[in-house]
Amino acid sequence: MTQSDGDVMQAGQPEIDAAPAGLARHNPRTDLWLRVSPFAVAWVVTLIMIIISVIAFPSSIKFSGLSTLTPLIGVLVIASLGQALVIGTGGIDLSSSSVITLVGLAFVRYSHGEQKHVLKGLAAALVVGIICGIVNGIAVEFLRLSPLVTTLATGQVMLGIATIWYEGGANSLSLPKNWLDFTGHTAHGVSYILILGILLALLLSVLLSRTLGGRRLAAASTSVMTSRYQGIRVRPLRGGTYVMASLFYTIGGVLLSGTIGTPTLSLGNPYQLASIVAVVLGGASLAGGRVHPGAVLAGALFLAFINQDVQIAGWASGIQAVVQGVVLIAAMLAGSVSGLRTLRNRRRAAGRL
Repeated sequence: MTQSDGDVMQAGQPEIDAAPAGLARHNPRTDLWLRVSPFAVAWVVTLIMIIISVIAFPSSIKFSGLSTLTPLIGVLVIASLGQALVIGTGGIDLSSSSVITLVGLAFVRYSHGEQKHVLKGLAAALVVGIICGIVNGIAVEFLRLSPLVTTLATGQVMLGIATIWYEGGANSLSLPKNWLDFTGHTAHGVSYILILGILLALLLSVLLSRTLGGRRLAAASTSVMTSRYQGIRVRPLRGGTYVMASLFYTIGGVLLSGTIGTPTLSLGNPYQLASIVAVVLGGASLAGGRVHPGAVLAGALFLAFINQDVQIAGWASGIQAVVQGVVLIAAMLAGSVSGLRTLRNRRRAAGRL
């Protein structure tokens, strides 16, 4: 090799190391913001809402107010975490309210209102919840049916079974006293149910972000075709989210039953739309993608305080449904604007490199 050849290679070395035109390098600050922003924005908005609620309705943070509000918040958090798993795959679960109602009635039906049969009632509720999830998962992911129509239909079937049980004698039963006492426990006015919801959100966050299964689920939710090329079993993984969601609904249903005392056919009704709104408020897209359990927790708190304010203000019950619908539309618009801004920033970053 001649000296001139060496000079030519040294002169050309920067061209070899340079990134090809049109390919953007990762910007650590941008990537961090994309990961943190849904969580941060959801909590900032929620904290502002809580401050406004406390100023406008101070009674909401008194011991009696917290002991009434926090169990319902806890159930909403748990139900919303289940809904988030399904929405993360690009699906939606309209059977959530029916699962909550059905497992609540299964619990009271098979516990017979007696303390010695609590475990039997919990086992029955668990089996019912798992079956509901399996049916939804098979229909949506293996039979390739529309998740919207499928879960709406299965929800009607579940509600029909709940009606049969209710009219068959479950309406005359109450839950065992030890279960009522357990679900009524509080720590300084904060229900153990809400504390459990927070712990489940933390656990789910770790599972989704730190485990192999969680990363595979995120990949399968983002791009089905790419995940298949990587050897990921997409259908069982995505179908399993419906089973996991039903497990969350089951937990919420049996805990809510203890809070209410006697399950009715309207037990799960408040949580169908509310769980979807809470997930969208947490920055999730209905088209699918990564979900942030911590942000879902914030969304559930935000929605719960709005509902509480509506009730304290003495407004008509229909106002609560109107508020939830308006909040859902606003959150979806905010998500669309945020997505467009993210795309624009990425293109600008790519243009500068």
